[in-house]
Amino acid sequence: MDYKIREIRKNEYPILSDFLYEAIFIPEGMDKPPKSFIEQPELQIYI
Repeated sequence: MDYKIREIRKNEYPILSDFLYEAIFIPEGMDKPPKSFIEQPELQIYI
């Protein structure tokens, strides 16, 4: 497979929040946390 790694574009930064939210482990039967959950300062380092 051929891969091309490039720098992220400014217009792509918002999708990083979506990736972080989707990466949260939610056990079966539990409700998803609100999207605002990822706005916690300690989680912002991952974006």
